[in-house]
Amino acid sequence: MDDKKFDFTAGEVNASSSSEDRQEVIENGQEQLQEEISQLKEEIKTTNEMYLRALAEADNIRKRSAREREEYVKFAALPLVKKMLAVIDDLERALSMYNPKQDPEVLVKGVEMIHTRLKEIVEQEGAEALYVVGKPFDPQYHQPLSIEQNSNYPENTVIEELQKGYTMHGRVIRPSLVKVSN
Repeated sequence: MDDKKFDFTAGEVNASSSSEDRQEVIENGQEQLQEEISQLKEEIKTTNEMYLRALAEADNIRKRSAREREEYVKFAALPLVKKMLAVIDDLERALSMYNPKQDPEVLVKGVEMIHTRLKEIVEQEGAEALYVVGKPFDPQYHQPLSIEQNSNYPENTVIEELQKGYTMHGRVIRPSLVKVSN
């Protein structure tokens, strides 16, 4: 061991150094390692706390989004319901004002006005009526209830609409119930 050198973090000690010097260098190296270990443990603790906070925040955001989505779905129809309440009020007024001794034409006129208002509300919400009479049968827009021989129309043409169909923003929400020529 004569001239061999030992490499420690605290410095170099050759084999001829006194055992006290070597012991001091070893102790200094151990202290430095302990400090580094303590710092790394603290960094790990801090990083873990940050990770747990971020995880909790992400969970809170997910829960809040779910609550907001549920609330939105629950009250999505609210504007439409408010519009419909006005129509219900009109119907109630028309019914309460009707007197059997009066001309029934007044009641019919009131119901026609309410019908027009309902159609306007549905159109404001983006729904559009399908106009199908005289058009070729299309299963995407039409549901056949009967087939009839009719020489006035070509084969597979809608000759009568039994119930009006509707689309909303380009999507069929109710197909037309139709009679088709054969």
